[in-house]
Amino acid sequence: MATTVLLPMDGSPFSRQAFRAVGRLFDAERTSLTLLYVAEAPEGVRERTWAPLVSEAWPGMKPGGMRDTSDSEHPIYESQVWESTKAQLIEAFDDDVRALADAGFSVRMVIRFGDPAQEIADLIEEDDIDAVVMATHGRSGLSRAIMGSVAERVLRMVHVPVIMIRGRDDTSTPAFTPLG
Repeated sequence: MATTVLLPMDGSPFSRQAFRAVGRLFDAERTSLTLLYVAEAPEGVRERTWAPLVSEAWPGMKPGGMRDTSDSEHPIYESQVWESTKAQLIEAFDDDVRALADAGFSVRMVIRFGDPAQEIADLIEEDDIDAVVMATHGRSGLSRAIMGSVAERVLRMVHVPVIMIRGRDDTSTPAFTPLG
């Protein structure tokens, strides 16, 4: 039976430390990995709609009924902004996807926008994820109270095993080694 594992990423070398645990704990031939990056909504875009960001492609008429096209712009649709942002983010994770695929895992990359903990919980439910492996900073005290903990929120929200890897500050070691 195949296992589906979710790896939430934040783009830092720190979050990539979870790759080591995946290599140790899961058989690449029977495990499919979903890398998830949750981003903030693109600047100037609030909701995912198909309306143009520029409200008028043809701003006005010249005297005599001719359209004034000198200052016109083609509309940029919010969907284009979303898709462009997603494409850029997916490209940023190409090396990670490739490294995990080279190790034998079936890998896909998912980009979402919103609250990280909620998006992780939603994807777990939507995609029937079997387990989550994520790096945690292991903060305590005031810094944890102020910054919160995505890992802790995820742990409280989901009903699948969550494997938290306490990352090391030393990120000079390779991000992924199948057995290391």
